[in-house]
Amino acid sequence: MHYDVAIIGAGAMGSAAAYHLSKTGKKILVLDQFEPPHTYGSSHGQSRIIREAYFESPLYVPLVQQAYVLWQELEQASGKQLFLKTGGLMLGHKDSKVFSGAEHSAIKWNVWYEVIGSKEISKRFPAFRPDYNTVALYEKNAGLLFPEACITAHLSLASGSNTGFRFNEKVTEVSSLADGTISINTTKGNYTAGKLIVSNGAWMTTLFPSLQMPLTVTRQPLCWFDFEAGNPEWFSPANFPIYIWELSRHNVFYGFPALENKLKIAIHHGGIESNPDTVDREVHREEIDHLASIISTHFNVKVTYSHSSVCMYTNTATEDFIIDRHPANNNIIIASPCSGHGFKFSSAIGKLLCEMACEAPLSFDLSAFSLKTQTS
Repeated sequence: MHYDVAIIGAGAMGSAAAYHLSKTGKKILVLDQFEPPHTYGSSHGQSRIIREAYFESPLYVPLVQQAYVLWQELEQASGKQLFLKTGGLMLGHKDSKVFSGAEHSAIKWNVWYEVIGSKEISKRFPAFRPDYNTVALYEKNAGLLFPEACITAHLSLASGSNTGFRFNEKVTEVSSLADGTISINTTKGNYTAGKLIVSNGAWMTTLFPSLQMPLTVTRQPLCWFDFEAGNPEWFSPANFPIYIWELSRHNVFYGFPALENKLKIAIHHGGIESNPDTVDREVHREEIDHLASIISTHFNVKVTYSHSSVCMYTNTATEDFIIDRHPANNNIIIASPCSGHGFKFSSAIGKLLCEMACEAPLSFDLSAFSLKTQTS
């Protein structure tokens, strides 16, 4: 069967692309080896941070500003809550990347922020226990997205007579025909498409080994804890912002206000390099104890372990994204190696992928995310 556009991978980026493409009237195929939303990739775990004062690079600020608008539009269209505004703290010593990078982006793009010292952090947010050298950039518009709900909303609104969904169907081979049409072989059949968007995250390199994309997949545990002692109200969304806290250059953790009376925390980067098909999905006692010790040291609370999950980061060498066309076939669009910080952008990236597939003018300059920047 032939389609105008096929999408491989229906997680954050693929589901958003499907939603925007469904509005064009094109015939669309959406393929995923699992049934989304699922827990096997990088788009699960109850909550994802969204923030505007972007410490990684000012480059991302206009893109996340577009994403905020599109998340709001998706909320209205779906009738579901997808975003919760909590404010956000970027914590570290004054020369840390998390703090100084966030301030740099905020200044460049005129994002409202405050700088607060350790005493003020403790006063305004009594759940936190910073040392005297810790400073924080506070931004009021930060918050969290509900990833499973976001993916469900995108896919639900993409459903219609022009969209075909093939879930629990693994793609085994992608090849180009003489006229540039793409042939897609799966475990259950064969399809052809005029354009192809590949957004399968950690499985990206398995389809295009000849590109030798320098991607590293890492295993990233997530843990949730119950309150044992302390004041749970301090950790409620009304009183506890999302945060990213840099203790040292390669020691960064992040977390969220308590949802369903459970506190989620995770380490940012530094995970074990893994194969997505054989990744260890058990979170081990030493990993749980490490995150519990971070909570006991840096927050005013005592907790007990509740449950955990494993996420995967698909990392580029620069920790930037790859969103580009395949060098051998302009009809193949590669998207989604997002180095552990991509979900928040997916509403906007989905629109960009739609624009690329439709050969329309782009609403954001993607040159910084080219394959060439990662392979040169």
